[in-house]
Amino acid sequence: MTNHNNAWSPMVSIIGDKSVKSATHTSFAVATHPQSEPCSSCKAALFCAPRLRVNMIYHVLPEVEPLSASLGGALAHTVANLLKLDSSRVGVCPRSDASWGIPETQALVIPAMSIYGRIRGRRHVPYWVLAPVVRGIFRDLLSRLQPGDIVWIHNRPAFAASLSGPVHSKGAKLVYHFHDGVDPRHARRCFLAVQPDCTIFVSDFLRRFWMRHIPTLKNTHVVHNGADPAQFFESDLGSSDSGKIPVIMFVGRLDPLKGVHVLIEAVRVLNTRGTKVICRVVGSSFSGGSKQTPYMKELARHCPENVEFLGHCATNELGRQYRDADMLCCPSIWEEPFGKVNIEAMACGLPVVASRVGGIPEIAAYGGVQLVEPGVVPELADALQKLIESPSLRNKMSCEASASFQKHFTWNVALNLYRTIAASLFEPIQQQRVGDSNESCNCASVVSGVGRV
Repeated sequence: MTNHNNAWSPMVSIIGDKSVKSATHTSFAVATHPQSEPCSSCKAALFCAPRLRVNMIYHVLPEVEPLSASLGGALAHTVANLLKLDSSRVGVCPRSDASWGIPETQALVIPAMSIYGRIRGRRHVPYWVLAPVVRGIFRDLLSRLQPGDIVWIHNRPAFAASLSGPVHSKGAKLVYHFHDGVDPRHARRCFLAVQPDCTIFVSDFLRRFWMRHIPTLKNTHVVHNGADPAQFFESDLGSSDSGKIPVIMFVGRLDPLKGVHVLIEAVRVLNTRGTKVICRVVGSSFSGGSKQTPYMKELARHCPENVEFLGHCATNELGRQYRDADMLCCPSIWEEPFGKVNIEAMACGLPVVASRVGGIPEIAAYGGVQLVEPGVVPELADALQKLIESPSLRNKMSCEASASFQKHFTWNVALNLYRTIAASLFEPIQQQRVGDSNESCNCASVVSGVGRV
């Protein structure tokens, strides 16, 4: 049988260097492909449907997430880094500021998004009940859509389910991006009724989690998060002074699930062994800094003297904190969907000791990370002590961490995969000409996409 996949060459192109000049689009393109030869099985002539070129990509943040380096969370961090690298992307958010250095034309601010956040029990209400409200909130976004656009929704299943119809009616595509495993029942109710054109997960662990809950999801891809090498880079000072007391660093939300108390207990064990070390804890109870919680007060009340709490740290300051440390500890006791602090530390050349949970083993697979069982204080203390007492081991793991980051975890690596996935949504499929043959055959549709699972 003729191989139709080789009968033509897909023309994939992305408008990645065109600035967003205004609220309207500049253009979109339609490309046709040469007709392939008839199938030897059914003798039906095949043709390739026209393909739209990706035009604008609108990244929709949750209603509580401002596009801000100081006030935004992990999702705003992800979207902001993509906007900085690709001017054909726009962040849709409840509010924005200049802290990321992103042009105003790349931020579509919709203050009414906060209205959704004030609807009590919204996750227990069928999405179709709230759909008119959601569509009204995003009226400005929907009015801008043209064929070739993509609406890329982050962590809000009800947004995807509510906007699917209007998005597709404009000839645009809908991408859904899972960043965590929160509220499977709510997400399942939304996605059993509506199918995104593509679903993306930040780790294969998260993909497997969601496929157990929503096995109907199609066209799934795994794309790991990245870190910005302009913010997170190795120190120019080289190896640390041999007389300096090694510094263990923790970065993250001060929540019991993040396991800060496990690290503090491991430091206490190291102290009883006579191992000299300093532990610095960077973070607060929520992004952007917040008041102390009972858990935070308990940590401060019972911690050893060589544990320092530095509070919330802005992104532009966080890199320096990493470079002042000798190793990172990520002692999570829950299933981390990814664990971006690990790759930020690796970008700065830090060896990492982390829990064997969630998506973290996928980061460790490329070197520079020592995995330990979650919540096991003696094992964590042993792993940290080996690094503290062996500068050569620290140096070896530091080199592995840096090489792994550069090859696998920069935002440019992630962006290239996103672009390939986006382009594949508008690739043509081979179709049988109407009236040529009603018989069945083995002709295959042309489907492609890097990273598809």
